[in-house]
Amino acid sequence: MRARIAKPNLLDRIVGYINPGAGLERVRDRTMLASVTSQAGYKGGKLDRRATKNWRPGGNSADADLLPELDDLRARSRDLARNLPVATGAIATNKTHVVGDGLVLSAQCARKVLGLTQEQATAFNRAAEWEFEIWSRSSDFTRVQHFAEQQALMLGGALESGDIFALRRYRRDPGDTYGTKLQVIESDRVCNPFRMSDTDTLIAGVEHTNDGVPIAVHVADRHPGDLRRKPTSWRRVPMRYNDGRQIVIHLFDRLRPDQTRGIPYLAPVVEALKSLGDYTDAEVRAAVVSAMFTVFVKNSPDPDAGPLPTTEGSGTLGKEEIELGSGAVIDLAEGEDVTFANPLRPNPQFDAFVTAFLRQIGVALELPFELLIKHFTASYSASRAALEMAYHSFRRRRTWLVRNFCQVVYEWVMEEAILLGRIKAPGFFDDPLLRAAWLNATWTGPVRISLDPLKDANADEKDRKNGFKTSQQIMTERTGGDFEDKTEQLAAENEARGKAGINPDAVPAPLAPPTEPDDVEQEDKADA
Repeated sequence: MRARIAKPNLLDRIVGYINPGAGLERVRDRTMLASVTSQAGYKGGKLDRRATKNWRPGGNSADADLLPELDDLRARSRDLARNLPVATGAIATNKTHVVGDGLVLSAQCARKVLGLTQEQATAFNRAAEWEFEIWSRSSDFTRVQHFAEQQALMLGGALESGDIFALRRYRRDPGDTYGTKLQVIESDRVCNPFRMSDTDTLIAGVEHTNDGVPIAVHVADRHPGDLRRKPTSWRRVPMRYNDGRQIVIHLFDRLRPDQTRGIPYLAPVVEALKSLGDYTDAEVRAAVVSAMFTVFVKNSPDPDAGPLPTTEGSGTLGKEEIELGSGAVIDLAEGEDVTFANPLRPNPQFDAFVTAFLRQIGVALELPFELLIKHFTASYSASRAALEMAYHSFRRRRTWLVRNFCQVVYEWVMEEAILLGRIKAPGFFDDPLLRAAWLNATWTGPVRISLDPLKDANADEKDRKNGFKTSQQIMTERTGGDFEDKTEQLAAENEARGKAGINPDAVPAPLAPPTEPDDVEQEDKADA
C-alpha cells in the first residue's frame, strides 16, 4: 500500500519558510514514521484499508447485540425449521444423535466415598434406576410425554429458540408413585411483566442480583402468540429454594459473559438458509415452466373475440383465463401470438452451487456436509472422518444436556424417593459430599456410527486387553446397554444351550472371509 504523505503542520510550515530543506526533511521523516506505524498491529483492525474501511461493527455487550433482534431470530429460526428441509434436517439430526430414543440413566454411586461394598453399591444403583424409570412414565406436568420425549423437546426447543425452561412442579395424580413433575416452558413465555422495558436487574424476563446472579424468572400464563383472547398474567418463579436447591432449569448455551438469553442454533445461517430456500424455489418453478408443453392453434378472425385474457390483478383463474399446463391445447385468434422466455432449466450448475453453499452452512452448524444432506459419496476414510467430527460435536452437546438438565432432574427425583422411604441413602440431606456421592451417575445415549464394525470390534478388543477400555465403555460406545445386564443374559443363554446339548463355546465358522477391509484399503489408495 502506498504511504500517505504527512500533512505539514504549523511548525513544519514555519521551518520550511526559514529553511526549505529542513522543512522537507521534517515532512519526509514524519511520513516515514506514519508509514511504519500503520504497518503495526492487526490488518483487520485498520481503518485505512480498502477492504475494511467501511466495516464498523458496534462493540456492544452480549445482551445489546442479541435481545433487540431475539424475537425475530426465534420466529425466523422456527419458520426455517418448519419449511426448509436443510434446516429441519439439521435440528432433527442433532436430536437423533444427541438424544435418540432417550438418554438412559446408569446410576454409579461412589461406593468408596460412601463406605459401601460392591454388592451394596450395585443394589442401590439398580434400585435408583428402577425408581427413576417409574417416575419417567409420569414426569410430564401435562401428562402427555415420557421423560425421554421431554429430553428431545428440551434439546429441540433450545436449538430452535435459543433457550427453553423447565419448572419443578408437584402434583400427585391418581396412580402416580411420585408427585414431582416437569413443566416445560417455551422461551417466549419468559418475558418482562406487561412488556415493560428492561431494568438493571430485570432483563428479558430473567431477574438478577446486582452481581448478575439469576434469582427468578417471570413466566406468562400463555404464549404471546396464543390466539385465545384473554388478558395475560405473569408469575414470578424463584430460581432456587432458600437452601439453594434448584427450582428452574434455564437450558441455553452461554457464548459470552453476562449473556442473559440463548441464541438460536440457526442464527448464524438464517440469511444464508433463506436465500438458499428462495433460490431452490425459483429453480423448481423455472424447471416446472420449462417442462410445460403447450400447443397454440391459430383460428380465423372472430369480431367478437378479444385479446388473450389475463390473470393480472386477480387471485384466481376464471373460466376464460389461460394457464400453462402440460399437454394443453389453446386456441388463438387471427393476429394473436405468444412469446416465451426460455428458462433453460433444469440448471446444470444448480447442484454444484447448492453443494458449495451447504458446505459453508455445515461448517457453521458443526455438521459435516455428508451428514447434513444424508448422502455419503466420498471415500471410506473421508466419510469416517466426517462421522468422527460429528460424533465429537454430538457428544459435547449431550454432555451439556446431561449436566444442565438430566442430572438436575435425577436429583429432584432422588430427593422425593428418599423422603418417601423408597430408597435408603444415609446422609443425603446432611452432607453435600455424601449427596454428590449418592447422585453420581452416567447417561447413555445413541452409539457412535460405525462404517466398518469389524475393524472397530478388533480395535476395541485390543484396547480392552491392554486395559485402555472397559467392557462397559465399549458397550456404551458401540452397542449400548449395561455390562451386568448383558452378562446375566449371556449366562442364561449359555445355560439354556448347555441344557439343549449345544456347546456354549462353539462358534460357527464364517461362510467366507470378510472382504470389506480390502475394499476399503483399495478405495483409499485410489483416492490418494
